[in-house]
Amino acid sequence: MQRTAKKRTQGARTERDRTIAQTRAVDAAGMIRQIGNDWARHWNAGELDEVVAAYAADAVYLPPHHAAVHGRDSIREYLKAPLGHGVSDLVFDVTYIKQQGPVAWDVGTYRMNVPLNDGTRKEDHGKYLTVWRRVGKNWLIAADAWSSDLPPSR
Repeated sequence: MQRTAKKRTQGARTERDRTIAQTRAVDAAGMIRQIGNDWARHWNAGELDEVVAAYAADAVYLPPHHAAVHGRDSIREYLKAPLGHGVSDLVFDVTYIKQQGPVAWDVGTYRMNVPLNDGTRKEDHGKYLTVWRRVGKNWLIAADAWSSDLPPSR
């Protein structure tokens, strides 16, 4: 009898631990989704400091057709150009968010409007991969990569 009760208790504890882990993963996904939405909102409002606050101090930004940009301060400097150029109407669509302990990754697509030299705008769309790292209670971007699905401009 004692063994059976002990096994039931261990089984309940294992199930409870699994439920807690799943809840934490759901919470991480919700937080990351919200931070991503805030990132786009801040970008569209021209709030560069708020955009950059989402990055870890040692983050790496991997834009297309450009060398990797290392560190939050360098990312801020890099992002001044596209923000100043008028890239706007950014929207993210999360495909999925996965988590393993203090690390999570966010895969999805984006759309944004890019101003052209003739004064018109074109819609760009593509995909992204963002790696997040939990620091205390916060999730910060550790690595951020994206690329357009449009053919290269000539």
